[in-house]
Amino acid sequence: MKSMGKRSLPCRHAGLYRRNDGKGRVPRRGGDFRSAPARTAALILIVVLVAACSGCIALEKDDEPIPSDAVDQPWSGSLEPSRENRPTPSVTQNLNLVVPVDPVPVQPGEHLPDPNPCNVSSLPMTRVDVAKPLVETTTVFEEQYSLVYSARGLQVDVVDVPFIITFSATPRHPEPDANSRLVVTVRDPETLRLIADEGYHGIYGSAREKSIKLYSPGRYIVTLDGRFVDVKVTMGTEKVNVPG
Repeated sequence: MKSMGKRSLPCRHAGLYRRNDGKGRVPRRGGDFRSAPARTAALILIVVLVAACSGCIALEKDDEPIPSDAVDQPWSGSLEPSRENRPTPSVTQNLNLVVPVDPVPVQPGEHLPDPNPCNVSSLPMTRVDVAKPLVETTTVFEEQYSLVYSARGLQVDVVDVPFIITFSATPRHPEPDANSRLVVTVRDPETLRLIADEGYHGIYGSAREKSIKLYSPGRYIVTLDGRFVDVKVTMGTEKVNVPG
């Protein structure tokens, strides 16, 4: 009965640890306080590393070049029209002009240059397969004349080059080799200096269709001087486009 009335020792309920010397000790609560400074230092180091990495990422983003299309352009104050409403550019008008003038026929004794003074025959050329250019021709003037010991004159103002004068001769005489002639001359309007000439029969040969090309802008006097011949003359410009 006395034993039941005894109070139990608190050290037994707390679970005393026994040392080798037999004395008991109470375990410390909250763990080992000696490791607290080391944990604090580790946390500070982690925070510093995270902040440094964040700064590096921000710098790399700032160094990246900004695309040109991403920059906002300053507003000019007017709205850009849509592609459907944009005006179509006007086509440049042809400024080349041909008008009739007094002819300047070949004078007696006037020397006409020989188109082939050295009598050089053409040599056959080796054929090379290349892309055929596309020629766009613009006609400025076209007319027909019947010449019987007569001449016609035309003043030509050339703006676009090359400017091409093409003529086609049809002999009217039953013996064209003996009587039909045509001489086409191009002269300076101020000095009447002969710039170019071509024709049908005589020194010019028997080819009925020929052309003269002018490569310099300016004003010229073109004369068609013939006998017993019908001539069709066409003048215009051409543009060559090579397909890609």
